[in-house]
Amino acid sequence: MSFEEYDSIKLTARRCADNRVVHAAHTNKSEGPFYCPDTYEELIVRKCIEARDHFAYKARLSPTASRESDLHLACKDEMVAVLQKKFPSGSWSLERKDLNADTSKGYTKVEPDISGRIGNNKAVVIEVQASTLPINTILHRTEQYTKRGAFILWVVPLTEDLGTTTFRPRLFERFLHTIYYGRVYYWLRGYGTQLQPVHFGKAERYIEVSNWFEPDGSERVEGGYNKPYKRVKTPLYGDLVDLTEQFETHSRDPFELENDLLSVPSAKIFRDTLEPWW
Repeated sequence: MSFEEYDSIKLTARRCADNRVVHAAHTNKSEGPFYCPDTYEELIVRKCIEARDHFAYKARLSPTASRESDLHLACKDEMVAVLQKKFPSGSWSLERKDLNADTSKGYTKVEPDISGRIGNNKAVVIEVQASTLPINTILHRTEQYTKRGAFILWVVPLTEDLGTTTFRPRLFERFLHTIYYGRVYYWLRGYGTQLQPVHFGKAERYIEVSNWFEPDGSERVEGGYNKPYKRVKTPLYGDLVDLTEQFETHSRDPFELENDLLSVPSAKIFRDTLEPWW
């Protein structure tokens, strides 16, 4: 079971009406809504025949394609066409085949989606992210390109506009948000080399007031305040940026978090030149 699958299944939740903890096996949809006491996200109860009853997160995900698709091919084709025209001496290529393994240098074989040299003659690699690509693969490729002296840009193509309502970024989106200093670069058909940087802003839910008496006769009161979600975020949009004009090469220092899966190693990245807009 992957980290995200494990992270999305819970056996207990709190009932919004009175903030009491309930077990999935002993409740039903009519008693909802429910929320997660750890992340404060809304949960739905799932009654199963071949598996244990459980709660699952209800928050929407970003509209990404789950595997290599026409969308990914369109993204790569649009980008490389502009890059070849803008930097004709940059040797731009799709899925370059000559980055072979070299154990003496710690190299393993990699095939970048797009690679070439930008105006300042710096090697740049652009990877078009599929939502099924695990964090370990993203880390491995980032480390390999950094060893080779190339600057990496991860792009996330969308099947439709991300919108403005709250959503639950996937694990890989949260990782990219960290590596690029608080933004993820999304792409839509027709953008060419333009990208939409998005910051994951705070989102909150209101915890209803509830009170009850404990077995010892003491009264408990909870709720009556807003609580920020831990995983659900509000998309905050920066200006559209063109990677041929508004990006720079940058050597990023490592950054460690309590969740090791989101910690960032030292890396060479290709990032926008916008000031933080959030």
